[in-house]
Amino acid sequence: MRTSLIAILLLALVSLLVLTPRSLRELVTGKERVLFTVWGMPFEDRLFEDVYARGFEQLEPGIRVDYRRYSEVQPKYTAWHARGVGAEVMRIGITDYHRMVERGMLLPLDDYINDSESGLSQEILDAIPQQLRDALEVDGTLYALPQDMAQYGLFFNRALFDAYNAEHPNDPIPYPDDSWDWEMLREAARKLTVRETDTDGSERILTYGLDLEIWQWPYMNFFAQAGGKLWTDDGLTTLINSQAGIEAVEFFRTLTFEDRSFIPSFGEQKGAGPNARFATGRTAMLYAGSWMVPYFQLNAQGLDFAVAPVPRGKVAAVCSGSCVWGISTYAPNKASAWKMIRWLVDPDQAIEYWDTLRVAPPANSDVIASDSFRETRGIPDPNKPGEYQVAPMGEDLYDEYAQWLSFGTTPQAAGDTAPAFLPASLYQRELEQEINAMLNQILRDANEPSAQNALDRVADAVHGFIDRDRSAKGLPPVDRARVHK
Repeated sequence: MRTSLIAILLLALVSLLVLTPRSLRELVTGKERVLFTVWGMPFEDRLFEDVYARGFEQLEPGIRVDYRRYSEVQPKYTAWHARGVGAEVMRIGITDYHRMVERGMLLPLDDYINDSESGLSQEILDAIPQQLRDALEVDGTLYALPQDMAQYGLFFNRALFDAYNAEHPNDPIPYPDDSWDWEMLREAARKLTVRETDTDGSERILTYGLDLEIWQWPYMNFFAQAGGKLWTDDGLTTLINSQAGIEAVEFFRTLTFEDRSFIPSFGEQKGAGPNARFATGRTAMLYAGSWMVPYFQLNAQGLDFAVAPVPRGKVAAVCSGSCVWGISTYAPNKASAWKMIRWLVDPDQAIEYWDTLRVAPPANSDVIASDSFRETRGIPDPNKPGEYQVAPMGEDLYDEYAQWLSFGTTPQAAGDTAPAFLPASLYQRELEQEINAMLNQILRDANEPSAQNALDRVADAVHGFIDRDRSAKGLPPVDRARVHK
């Protein structure tokens, strides 16, 4: 009897040892575990952990949400997938989304979305901006649902506009709005730029009429406004070296070398770059993303600024991005993962995202049009009474800080596509890396060869990567002879 009891105990011990840590925890707690992974800053835990993770646990008492935040999470997703493991609820940048789908890392969601009992309501599906839903569909299938849709905007210092207008009453410059185009931007930037000549004859800018960080978003914004399309429909050929690409490069170079409204910053200036100059009142207009609004509120107190839609070129276009929620194909508890994602895209959770972080409007047009979108509470600093980690927005500041965001998701006329577009494709990250390299070269030297040559080098590099990738998969190179730019 004693021998049999020992054998049973040993068998039980061996069974526990072979269980995964996840299974062991579920066995001990009696709760199903949902691994919830995000990236971000520590203060963002106030939303993702306190509101989302703990809130979902209260809704589903049989589930324990294991919340993990990383400074960079994408490499972990890739490494986990290679090991055959994955998280239930994954926060993903849309730039990486299509590659993850192609590698089989994400679970198709259509069966869950269309389930008659636990699916997503048609109301919520219809509230997703159409251009965002189109960007997420791969062969007609959704592998994630969107959380937000960040937008690029034109920030402007109203005090500098007011000062100029006071000095030039017969030649006033109106505040930027959705009627502005490239020429209006150029003219205002030239007028608002203030230079000083040193004793040695050199010139320096005291007030920048226009400023921006040099990275892929401003270029892709100008490219789309010139009427460009980044990719062919199959996503295997970039059209970056089309006529629209040339116009975007030349507009960039005109602002830099002809108008001299700003000096390009390539990352070396760190704390003295475009954002710092705008925050200290040295810049009249700044191209920047929606996430910078609460940043300037908090770090540039006293700065009288507002935001307008980006000025249009041939067409109205607004470069945008998105964070999306997906489920790993290796997630053990997929049904519970779907429950949480379905809950995360409900309007109540969408407005919590805006109300707390305010880095981007939620991916729900009904929420954007609601009264709840007009003010936010932010995140109070727990260590500094009366101060904030994310600044609140009173309804009195809605027109200055948030009203502009509706432009990107609103069609300009019946039958039109809304101006916001999402640069997303299987090889988008490789294209953006080459765009950055091109801008760093062509904006440093006014004598750089033609825009066409620079863009051809970008296209050749991207196409070379695509064909090498296809070769590694046993696929033939792409026949691009018939592609018309």
